[in-house]
Amino acid sequence: MLATTVAVAQSSTQVPEFLGLEDFPEARVMMREYRPDQTYVLALSTFKKVGGTWSAEREQRVQGNVLRRTLELPSGFSAREGFRFYEEQLTSGRARELFACEERECGGSINWANNHFNVIQLYGLDQFQYYSVYEVVRDDTVYYASLYAVRRGNRRVYVQLDLVQMPEVDRPALTLSPAVLGERLREAGYFVLPGFDVVGSAQDWQVSVSEPAIDALATLLRQESDWVVALVGHDYAADSLEAQQSQSLHYAEQVREKLKAQGVSEQRLPVFGLGSLSPAGKGERSARVEVVRLPER
Repeated sequence: MLATTVAVAQSSTQVPEFLGLEDFPEARVMMREYRPDQTYVLALSTFKKVGGTWSAEREQRVQGNVLRRTLELPSGFSAREGFRFYEEQLTSGRARELFACEERECGGSINWANNHFNVIQLYGLDQFQYYSVYEVVRDDTVYYASLYAVRRGNRRVYVQLDLVQMPEVDRPALTLSPAVLGERLREAGYFVLPGFDVVGSAQDWQVSVSEPAIDALATLLRQESDWVVALVGHDYAADSLEAQQSQSLHYAEQVREKLKAQGVSEQRLPVFGLGSLSPAGKGERSARVEVVRLPER
């Protein structure tokens, strides 16, 4: 996975901290390692055996500064508790989940231990494992986080957290492909539209929408011609709820117009404005538009 063999960082090596994440209380740090300017493979799916070799069906190589840590949790804590501890820290800001699985749907734990992380302690029980990949944007820097937690047969619990730090300019469009957006709608039923932003004032709002995101969503809707997706606007400005709802509806309408320009029928794009009525997932955003797949009629 890395260009160099995984090894415990020497005490003389300066190991930085990314994102200010706290370690699980009283956990034993098995390995903390820093490798500058390395290639890292993000696993965006479970593993499949092809030609005698196990590999993720979908993966993405990224280049950046890699910080890895392996921890053994104190006795009595579950793999789920360890996973949630780090998940909550990662998702407290502008984080976007790229892929997630849990328990047996993640496949064999041996693949995560041997073929991805190359950490033997992570070979545990398939029914007690959790994995997620996140894209985190903070202070104009992009991080990719691979988080894995598992319980072994001896009841010991281990957590692996790999972080890749890279400049915004080098950020790959992991979330902007029709395949990735389609998978999010099939699995979760919704996603936050990437690249949406609002600047200005109440008298002169300027809406900015990522054209690659619109292109990918329009392509997906052409491929899935029976799908209907709701565009749901959210606004968290210091204003009345009525004004927030009106403004958030305008955000959704702006996205609809861009999709209509790409040939998507308006009947497949109902719009809604919730204002600040859905604070979950707000993070650091002042506004957002969610794409929600509606049940087929």
